[in-house]
Amino acid sequence: MKKQLTTLVIAGLVASTSAMAQLEGLVDRQGDFVRDRQGECVLVLDGTPGCGARSVSLSADTFFDFDKAVLKPAGKAELNKLAAQIKQDGAKVRSISLAGYTDGIGSQQYNLGLSERRAKAVEAYLVENGVSPSIITTKGYGKENPIATNETAEGRAKNRRVDVVINGVVGK
Repeated sequence: MKKQLTTLVIAGLVASTSAMAQLEGLVDRQGDFVRDRQGECVLVLDGTPGCGARSVSLSADTFFDFDKAVLKPAGKAELNKLAAQIKQDGAKVRSISLAGYTDGIGSQQYNLGLSERRAKAVEAYLVENGVSPSIITTKGYGKENPIATNETAEGRAKNRRVDVVINGVVGK
């Protein structure tokens, strides 16, 4: 029985806190996760939980001014690094999901639009830097799924983010 090997959620934390993704992997007869020559887990379509894969969470304070969806220079620099990893020889990226979020200030309708514009800004920049638009999906979630309290300025800053989940294998 062959298992299809390919899914990997990019490991890395660019800025802010990251969301953890649960994955399912290839195991040997003893139930141990199979690792490649570099010690990385061999992943299958749904990933590998024992390998602790992560998604990348991009802090909106680094990438965007408050209430804006225009990328700042620091955000562009981080996305340049990410695009380079995606385009490296040996990278096999099947899909990229961009999820935009806002803090709790403002109406849900306004925040949904702002979060979608932020995700679209990241998508446009990745495409400008050679990433295929056919593998990218975007969605704005507004103030849903906060990762910190919206009661403090620091917590609100953490909630203004774009989460990037890359399915495939990227360069290091």
